[in-house]
Amino acid sequence: MTNVQATASDSPFIQGRNARLYGKPVSECPYPEGSQDRAAWMEAYEEAAVSDSPETS
Repeated sequence: MTNVQATASDSPFIQGRNARLYGKPVSECPYPEGSQDRAAWMEAYEEAAVSDSPETS
């Protein structure tokens, strides 16, 4: 049996942030409606937009 561990980049939050930063549309979210993973992905996607805006730089 192999010991596979998740990394931070595997988290839905990081995936959502990276999706926004790499210009992917919100429709690329791979998680199902109503799931906690989708909520985390969407939150990070939106936060990346705010932190990437000129007003915050």
